[in-house]
Amino acid sequence: MVLNTKAMRRAAVAATAATALVLAGCSSDDGGSDTAAGGEGNGGDGRGPITIVEGQDPLNTALESIIADWNAEHPDEQVTFKPLAAEANDQYDDIAQRMQARSDEYDLIAVDVTNTAEFAANGWLLPLEDEFAIDTEGLLPATVESGTYNGTLYAAPKNTNGAFLYYRSDLVDTAPTTWDELKAECPKAEEAGIACYIGQFKNYEGLTVNVTEIVNGFGGSFVSADGLTAAIDEKTAEGLQFVVDAFADNTIPAAAQTYSEGESQTAFGNGDALFMRTWPGFYTDGEASSVAGKYDIAVLPGVDGPGVSTLGGYNVGISAFSDAPATARDFLEFMQNRQSQMYYAEAGGAPVLAEIYDDATILEQYPYFSTLKEALEAAKPRPASPYYSTVSKAIADNAYAAIRGEKTVQQALDDTEAGIETAGN
Repeated sequence: MVLNTKAMRRAAVAATAATALVLAGCSSDDGGSDTAAGGEGNGGDGRGPITIVEGQDPLNTALESIIADWNAEHPDEQVTFKPLAAEANDQYDDIAQRMQARSDEYDLIAVDVTNTAEFAANGWLLPLEDEFAIDTEGLLPATVESGTYNGTLYAAPKNTNGAFLYYRSDLVDTAPTTWDELKAECPKAEEAGIACYIGQFKNYEGLTVNVTEIVNGFGGSFVSADGLTAAIDEKTAEGLQFVVDAFADNTIPAAAQTYSEGESQTAFGNGDALFMRTWPGFYTDGEASSVAGKYDIAVLPGVDGPGVSTLGGYNVGISAFSDAPATARDFLEFMQNRQSQMYYAEAGGAPVLAEIYDDATILEQYPYFSTLKEALEAAKPRPASPYYSTVSKAIADNAYAAIRGEKTVQQALDDTEAGIETAGN
């Protein structure tokens, strides 16, 4: 049975987070795989071996190290890691099948930050409050926000990510901190026969990311805190108008309308752009390109100062149907201790514990971490909506139409608002 359909997702979302709370208070005698939230046979005190699932990722090695440390200290509450399929749709289907069957097979579920709200609204995750509350002190605030839906924390931040402004240090003396300063450098690009600024402006998820972070930098947003209603205002319009104008005046070349991460990094690596917005991975990957030794990084520009990066990364929530939720809760906090978070840093990932970014050993190995910390401290998650994929498509489709001159900015925003408001229909 194929579950990854629009109709199935909407049906699942109809089970609200409030339903999860009701289930958590239920009781049962058998404690079988069809039990309700919190493991009905054990209640909130359920302890024992648990299973954590996550898609295949290079950072899985860090998780495996964390699990090894935990298992050495907890012989009666062993953690098993089950890697899911490589494809995101297959991962979703795997989890959805078990959650809809109210199976206790998975105790902890690693979810992309974009899916946290949907999983919470589905009733698939236990709220991390009361006996399941975790200590978030010391975590980067934006990562905590990414695990929060409708004012309640549902997933613990595990690892994160933020974007940089890459610039040609052989052509630009100082990194611009504002968009006006960046535009003032564009004549150098014209003189060199290259583009001024490039990012990911192809019509896909990357466009939502690029547009959202620029809009956020202008003080605007797309979705309200409830994740269901639009929050489009004049600041949103200013941000999107900036993007449209940047294409119109060639600050951003028309070719960038075809760029995802790969195309933009190839263009910058070939020496074809003065500035580029992308993720930290290029910091080292670029050393194998033709601009090796000729680029540096900074936080993204904003209106009156440094701007806003869109947050990436993964969170982990407790399955509403786990029969060992107390162990699962303790493992969540264990993942966020210093040693656990050091594993993510050492694997080249971005930890969620702020103090790791000031560690001298890490900074020596990854000097870009000081800039990454700045970016993450100002970062914002993507719109937290249980219908994120539909909301993202509305943002990307309409922003792309405005960039291409097929819609005015106002029409694009009106249509985006309509898409957000009807996302759950």
